[in-house]
Amino acid sequence: MDYKVFGQLDGPVYGRQDMEDGQAYMDRIMKAAFLGEREEETRYIYDKMRGTFAGCCFTDKELKMEFQVQEWELNPMQTMHGGLITTAVDMTCGLLVRFYKQSVSAATVHLSVDFLRPLRLGEVFTVRAKINRQGRRILFLTAEVVSSDGRQPAATASGTFV
Repeated sequence: MDYKVFGQLDGPVYGRQDMEDGQAYMDRIMKAAFLGEREEETRYIYDKMRGTFAGCCFTDKELKMEFQVQEWELNPMQTMHGGLITTAVDMTCGLLVRFYKQSVSAATVHLSVDFLRPLRLGEVFTVRAKINRQGRRILFLTAEVVSSDGRQPAATASGTFV
């Protein structure tokens, strides 16, 4: 993951191009961030969790990231640790906030997660984050964690970011 992309959104490489619509711009920036620099040694949680870009919608202010539950993420009950589900939600929301703030920085002020069902080893899930309201400094988001098998959501969340 290359968060530096978001600090260069007003520059020649990552700035919005003439005649580029919002959706094309958002797709290009998100793909650049996901395909950017990765540490050989995965020191950072966002690299270790191996989240991938799964889509976005400029007009709806949505971003989707996909993850697969890995063995190191399991708790003693052999399901994904709730803190790591929360981390996946926070990462997805944070990327979306960075894009719409046009900034490399984003901070979580409040994040509330409701866990609805467990995620098991090898299960692929998508985090879909959406900005519901955006002020000058503060953004309000909701997110849903949905398994690729289409069953009921594994978690829902709401958060406030700056």
